[in-house]
Amino acid sequence: MSSPYGDGVVKRLNFGAATSFSSPVSHLRPRTQPRASPGVQNATPGSASYAGPVRYGLPQEDLHGDERRSASQLGSVSYRVPSDDDISDDDATSAPAAGGHPAVATRPYAVEEQRDLVEQQLLLSLEAVQSSKQALWRQRLVALESQLAAKLNGIATTALRKQDDLARADQELLRAAQQRRAEELEKVQRSHRTEASLQEQQIKRLMEQREEERRKEEERKRREEEERRREAERQEAERERVRRETEAAQARQAQEEADKKRAEADAAAQKAEAEAKAKKAATSAASKAHPCLRVSAGAAEQADQLAARLAELQATTKPLTDDESTKKARRDIEKKLTVHVQQISGTQNQVAVKCQDVYNVLSGVQGPWRAFAVLTFANKIIKQQELVQLNNKAAFPLAQVAVKISAYFPELLDALLGLIQKSMPLAVPRAYLHDAAHISNNAYYRGMGFLELDDPTAPSGKVFESPDEYLKRLEGLLLLYAAVMQVDEPNRFGVSQAWSWLARCLNCLPADRYTAKALVAVLRVAGFALFTRYRGQFVKLMGTLRREYLPTLRAAAAGDDLISAFATLLESYVDDGLFRRPPEGRNMPAFDISSRPENRA
Repeated sequence: MSSPYGDGVVKRLNFGAATSFSSPVSHLRPRTQPRASPGVQNATPGSASYAGPVRYGLPQEDLHGDERRSASQLGSVSYRVPSDDDISDDDATSAPAAGGHPAVATRPYAVEEQRDLVEQQLLLSLEAVQSSKQALWRQRLVALESQLAAKLNGIATTALRKQDDLARADQELLRAAQQRRAEELEKVQRSHRTEASLQEQQIKRLMEQREEERRKEEERKRREEEERRREAERQEAERERVRRETEAAQARQAQEEADKKRAEADAAAQKAEAEAKAKKAATSAASKAHPCLRVSAGAAEQADQLAARLAELQATTKPLTDDESTKKARRDIEKKLTVHVQQISGTQNQVAVKCQDVYNVLSGVQGPWRAFAVLTFANKIIKQQELVQLNNKAAFPLAQVAVKISAYFPELLDALLGLIQKSMPLAVPRAYLHDAAHISNNAYYRGMGFLELDDPTAPSGKVFESPDEYLKRLEGLLLLYAAVMQVDEPNRFGVSQAWSWLARCLNCLPADRYTAKALVAVLRVAGFALFTRYRGQFVKLMGTLRREYLPTLRAAAAGDDLISAFATLLESYVDDGLFRRPPEGRNMPAFDISSRPENRA
């Protein structure tokens, strides 16, 4: 059988250079016992067929020596692989070898052992390669671990640096937040301090105002006490005088008893003579009066008294107004009173304050200067009628101040009402019947109190104000007059005067647009006070107005829409019972912003 490698060729297995191995493969050991070929029984030592161990291609020491040799030894050994020609079939039947044993065909087993040895060497070589690669891998792993450690150190350093940066940023943000918080806290504290300061100032002003009011109240009580004391002394002196006079009368009673009847007779005669003179004078006045004039005797008498008192006051102040040297003093008084009148508002506190201020001004002057101050104050109030036209409730505080001041200066109301009646005759009440057959237009307008205005284009250089302007002025003056009459304070021209005015207007005046406007103004302001005082009697009077006056007024309208509007207002006033409700502005509140001390003059 021929060799696969060619005949007579010695094959050497060179495993390359010596490689350092950590340890040989101990579990791969060469076989020491050949395997039996097929059909041949295994020979044992001592048997006839046992010819001893036969080995091909390997030294004897390699077969029986230690298999754990070094790689260098394995790499330098050459092996010869026998070919098939080296042993023929005859060799299998040849004579036994020396020793008396027959030769055994062991060649196939040698090849297998050789293959096993080759496999063992290959395994060792693979283990060496694997070990070297593992060492290389370990070195690379160590290098990678070093690189990773360096990178991790860099990352950790970067992380620490960023953490430090974040910590510093957090600290900066915290400091900024603390600073903003401190600033906001400071703003809040400043705001609180400002508010506290303002509140303290307000409390201080209120305390000062209350102290001032308390002082004024004490001063008022002191004056009242002084007046009561003086009144008591006067009454005591009067009683003493009466007592002395009584004693003197008793002493003279015996002498006068005889003359008593004669004196009574003389008095009766004088009374009869006076009554006759009065009737004669009334008859003469009636004969001289204009046929179109409508006024009651009581109203005419009262108007004459107020006009005489006003003329007396004006005569007293004439020397002052004619003297140029008193111009500055007069201007100072006018300026003070103008400011006080303009500052009068609809609160109880402001009315009290302005009463005190005006009282101080009037009591600070004497003689003609007091008359001048009283007339000036009355004129300033009347000039507020334009404000009253726009704001009807402004009449109440003005009237309240005027009535309160008149308790100390009685001539004030005489001057105020005298000026109102002089400017507006319907305040008397007095009016003219517009009858073209008995009175001219100019005479009618002058008698009704129309203002004469300068007009260069007119033939006479004067023209009368328009009826609309007259109605506006009439409303303002009558609202002031009614506000004075409805004041509940001790008042010589109080609610009883309003009743007289209303009765005289309904009984004597003609039913036209002017008297209707006057009725609307007076009832709007004084109607509630009249109802409160007279109750059922006032309701009856309103029924008379509804039944008798309104039909006459509507009949006089004759297409005059204004008269119809006034009639409708009066009808609604009576039918709806508006007099049962107080008018707006009559019940004044206690305080407002203008009552503070810093807002006073």
